[in-house]
Amino acid sequence: MARQRATVTLPVSIFAIVASVVLPGLTVDAEQEQATPDPKFTAAMQKGEAALKSRRFEEALDSFKEANATQNKTSAAAFHGLGRAYHGLGAFKSGADSCAEGLKYVGSDKRMEALLHNQRGMNLFGLADKNTAKEIKDAEAEFRSALVIPDAPPIAWYNLGVVLLKQSRDQEGLVALQTYVESGVRAPEIELAKKMIENPRRGRENFAPDYAFASLKGDYVTSKELVGKTVLLDFWGTWCGPCRAATPDLVRLYKKFKDEPFAMLGISSDASGDREKWTEYIDKNKMDWPQLLDLNRQVIRTFQVTTYPTYIVVDTEGIVRIRKSGWGMGTINDLEGAIKKSMKDAAPKVSMLFLRAFEPPSLFLQ
Repeated sequence: MARQRATVTLPVSIFAIVASVVLPGLTVDAEQEQATPDPKFTAAMQKGEAALKSRRFEEALDSFKEANATQNKTSAAAFHGLGRAYHGLGAFKSGADSCAEGLKYVGSDKRMEALLHNQRGMNLFGLADKNTAKEIKDAEAEFRSALVIPDAPPIAWYNLGVVLLKQSRDQEGLVALQTYVESGVRAPEIELAKKMIENPRRGRENFAPDYAFASLKGDYVTSKELVGKTVLLDFWGTWCGPCRAATPDLVRLYKKFKDEPFAMLGISSDASGDREKWTEYIDKNKMDWPQLLDLNRQVIRTFQVTTYPTYIVVDTEGIVRIRKSGWGMGTINDLEGAIKKSMKDAAPKVSMLFLRAFEPPSLFLQ
């Protein structure tokens, strides 16, 4: 059996900007650490940071609340932690409110002030549902407030660039992104910023992340080679009842579109001890599309999958068209509809290219 590898980059655009920033070693603000070296506060903050890194957001929330309680709910650092934990849970309003509360207690800690403005901007961005939404303007204001502070984290330049691109203010956005690239930091967002500088549309559209892996059968699959095809990603597991219930419909769906500009990819959440069970299930059910046993959860984490099954349809340009979790009546119809629409939307572009290639030379001279 071929050994599997998976390499991915973090999601671009909206996925990147909403990813909570976890700062290693950040537990308390400078004034609190010196004035009140409370071991309970420090322990709770460290527990919260560890939970954030592991994406255990509810646990992180409880820990930061515990830390804040030891400081009579006046800890700017704890409020910053709450802002990140709420963000991870999708409770963006609570996150923005926590950051606003934390700004009341920053004292002379300018770095914490910048961090709170940046995190509040991220939560406000999460609330926005339109490119011209008031929340996007408010998020921009928060990032700018962070950046006037000397100790502002460079990621605020990245976030500012994204919200500007979201508003189609490309010239300003590209300047902000270039400033981030030139800041000297080493972070995954550097590559994302470079991609948006090359194609500002990436700041407005929900582009899927890049990924690459060696499949069960040893084929090397990469998102770059799938550009021009509609792709269905199926995140599943043999342990998952709804995933197994979906298998027959997915097999029929694959057979229906396999001769079209279409690809289906299976990303399994099974454990290493289930490898034999996984391969037998694939063979038995004739799941002939590329399959990955994502043991290190790289692809799963990158697409932020926490519910199984999860289906993501990516169009010919790499933009996410639909994301659905769970399996029920109508799921297969929704997926098939998204696939057909992606193909239909791509067809005119191909047709125009074909016609232009064979137009009489005289037409080009008119």
